[in-house]
Formats: sequence, structure tokens, C-alpha cells
Amino acid sequence: MGDQFRELAQDPISFLAYCVLRRALKGWSRSPHYREDGFIILVVPPGHRAHVYKSAMHLLLDIEREEWGQQYGKIRLASPLKKKGSADKQVSVFDLKGLRVLIANHIGEVPKDIRFAAQRIVDVETPQARHINAARRVAGRSPISNEHAAALAGRPQNVIVAAIFKKTISGKEVAELNDLDRPDVAGPCLFELPGYHDVKPWVHELRRDVEQWRRGSLAWKELSRGVILSGPPGTGKTLFAGAFATSLGFRLIATTVGAWQSAGHLNDTLNAMRKSFDDANDGQGAVLFIDEFDSVGTRPARPSGHHNDQYWQIVINEFLSLLNNLGEGVVVVGATNNPEWIDPAILRAGRIENHFTLTLPDASTRAEILRYHTDGKLSFEALTEIAGELDGKSAASLEELVRYARQDARGAYRELEVRDLRARLPKKRPYTLEQQFRLGVHEAGHALVSLALGYASSATIEIKDSFDPTATSFPGGQTSYDLVDDYLPTEATLLNRIAVALAGMAAEAAMFEHRSIGSGGVVGSDVERATAIARRLVASYGLGKSP
Repeated sequence: MGDQFRELAQDPISFLAYCVLRRALKGWSRSPHYREDGFIILVVPPGHRAHVYKSAMHLLLDIEREEWGQQYGKIRLASPLKKKGSADKQVSVFDLKGLRVLIANHIGEVPKDIRFAAQRIVDVETPQARHINAARRVAGRSPISNEHAAALAGRPQNVIVAAIFKKTISGKEVAELNDLDRPDVAGPCLFELPGYHDVKPWVHELRRDVEQWRRGSLAWKELSRGVILSGPPGTGKTLFAGAFATSLGFRLIATTVGAWQSAGHLNDTLNAMRKSFDDANDGQGAVLFIDEFDSVGTRPARPSGHHNDQYWQIVINEFLSLLNNLGEGVVVVGATNNPEWIDPAILRAGRIENHFTLTLPDASTRAEILRYHTDGKLSFEALTEIAGELDGKSAASLEELVRYARQDARGAYRELEVRDLRARLPKKRPYTLEQQFRLGVHEAGHALVSLALGYASSATIEIKDSFDPTATSFPGGQTSYDLVDDYLPTEATLLNRIAVALAGMAAEAAMFEHRSIGSGGVVGSDVERATAIARRLVASYGLGKSP
């Protein structure tokens, strides 16, 4: 033990862990019965590394380090470091032989059956001021004031270690600690970007709360810690994640459910999922962005006997466990085109409880996006006019248009000008008079039925005279409503909404020999809206003919 302690005394990081463990396990390690008491689980503080505590634990219990593989070692890590050639593996209830102490970064790393088998679960507290000064003496540094040491005590391990090795620490340097544990972030802040009008107020409130959490005046459990973004491709879900992380001063950790599943079989998928959460779970602040979020799957309402049922049951249960055991400083952002496919348990309060729908930008937002990508150097009036020619274009498409326009300007050896953007506008084709008449009839059907049924107090019809043949859909007409308030929808008012959605097609049927495809085919179409209402009316609200 003497040699081990001399070795520890030369390593202030392990020495600090030794001090904290000795305080956490006071009395237990000296008990003559602790060897027969089974094993305990130690959960290290957020932002601290479990393997550092493992070295200190060998000394505390006077146990020699296992040299030849540690599958049956007395002191183990719940999630061992992945090293080539290492015999360490994820702990299992079938491998508890000889175990005395299991060390975890967070309790979610430990399977439930192992938690049940443990004699005690101990949450290790962060170092105290006296521990930090003792570690400074080990490092050959002079002690600092108790006030400065106390300011360090609750910080992540990397910040404490940096302070241990620093020769002197002044009040000014203690004030810099607020920035020391913030990661370097790149890219625009969300509030510099155009659009995102619905989600920005939520981000503003969360940023305010994160600042209070950093100062220690607000508990992390009080914060809103998860959000789902849904919407068609190109609406800026991925761009949001990076700008959101920058706004909070957090790291961005981006992954996809497809990347988890491509790792291999079920165990490989679960390990890939755990790694993404572990990467974020360091206590320093991270946004975990998960794309293709609906691909996590949903559990069957009742057993079908299909082997896939058990697969998704295991995946979702593990995902829920990881969400429940997230450490401090982690915000989860999920992106999906199909929010209705997400298991309801994931979206309940306390998990991912916020949901924002991103839509294609309207004309004014398109102008703002163009101004952003042109660095504000072109006339906003001219950009507004150009934006009016880009109906239905996504934010990604607008960025692409500016990029190609800049390329044209560089080819002419000059700065970007409005004419370069105009030259890149899609070549439109005019609607014939017959087609415009059909569009007018279609929109008049929506307007007339909405007024007749009391769905709206007024309706405004807009008909386009041309269309972009390269677009995925041609929005030739649009009806805008001043809706009548309906805070407690009934079966009748829901059926009225369906009638308004299908009234355009009905008007075409009344006026023409054949109907057009203008009511369906794309997300947000008349048929899709009517179907969504009908599905909820029967399957969610229970207003079908039989419950």
C-alpha cells in the first residue's frame, strides 16, 4: 500500500478522487464485514471520469490492480474504456464473480438487475474546497483561498484539474471559470438567422435558464430539456441544431437513428445509441441532435407474435432509460418528417415535451433568408420582389440559389448583384386561361363552404398566373381564412373542417367533367389534411360510430 500511496501522491488528479471517495465511503471500507457484504455501485459526479476513481479505489480498499484482464476484477467500470486488446467488457449480471465496487458515470449505465443485486448505491459528491487545496499541495502548488477553492468545487473535473496545476489563481481568473467549461462553438447563433419565429421564444427562455444554471442559481431539473422539430425536407431542421447549440454555448453532437442501426445487430445498435448519449453526458453542456427521430420506432399496442416486436421493445426501452438518466447540461433535439410515428412514451412530460413544426418560408421570410445569405449588401426591396418569385422554395433551396449567383458573379470578376439572383430564378410557365379558371373554381369551393358552415368569417382567394415546372408541386391557388374561434371542437365542427378541405375537389366535380390532382399528392394537401382530421376523429378522439 505504501508504494501505491507514493504513486498516488505523485498524481494530484487521482489523489483528488481518493479524497472524495474516502469521504463518500467513510466507515464502510474499514468495516470488517465489507468483503462479505456483496458489492456497491459508485456513481461519480457529472463531468467527472469514472476511470480516475477506479485507480483511487484500489488504494482505498488496499486491493492490488488486476494485471491480466479485469473481467472478474474486484473493482470495475460499468462502461469500460474501449481499448484495443482490452479484456474489459460491459458489465453483466452473469459476470459479478469477485466484484466489490462497480463505478459508473451515471446510474443509467448500470442494468436494472445489477442495481437490484447491489448492496448500496452511492452518489459521489463533488470535491470540497479542502480537497482541492490538498491536491494543489500534491501538485507542488500553494493553497488558494477557501473562497476561490469553493468556487471551483462544483465545476467539471477538467476545470478543477486545470486550477490545480495553475501556479496562482486570482479573483479575476475565478471569474473566468464561467467561460472555461464552455466549449468553443462555431457557426451562427439562432437569433442571427431569419425564420424560426415559433421556436425562437422557447430558445430565448431556455438560454436565460441555462445562464442561471451555469451560475448555480437554478437546478437543471427545472429546465426544459428536449424538443422535436418536424416538417418537410429543407425547412432547416439540421441548421437549427447547430445554431441552437451556439446560442446556448453548448457542443453539438449530431447523429442519426440510421447510424445506430447500421452499427450491426441489436447489441451493436444499443451500444451505438449509448455512445451518443455518453458523448453528450459530460456535464459541460451539449445539444444531442438525433435525425430520423421517428425511426426509433414505436412499441406495438398489443403483442402480434412477430419477432420484430421484441426488437423494438428493447430499443425503445433502452432509449427511454437513456433519456431518463441524462446528466446535467444535455438538451436532446429530435428531427423528423413524421412526428406521428414516434412512440408516445418518448414525448411525455419530463422527456421530450416540446414540439415545433417548421414550414416552408413565406414571402417575407424568403426575403429575409436571401438578405442573410447575401450579407445584407443588396436592396431589401429588390430581394422582396425576387422572393415573390420563389413560392414554395425551402430555405436550403434559397441558399443554393445565392451560392450559384455568387459563382456567376465571380465568373464575371465582380461582386454579387441583384441581376445575378434574377438570372438564377426558375423559368416559369404561364397557366392557360382554362387552367386559371379551374384553379379559381377550386379555391371558390373552399371559400364558399367555409363561409356556409361557419368555419370562417371571411375568405380571400389568390390565383397564380404561372408556375415553376421544376418544382415538386405547383401551388396554383390559395385561400386564406379569418377563422371563427373553435376552442372546444365537436364531432360536427371536425366534420366541417373535413368538408372545407375537400370542398375544392367537390367544386371541380360540380363544374367539370373530370377532377384534377390538385387536392392531393403532397404533404399539406387538401386530402392529407382531411385524412389527418378523420384519423384523429376516430382513432384519437373516439368519435367514430363505435368507441
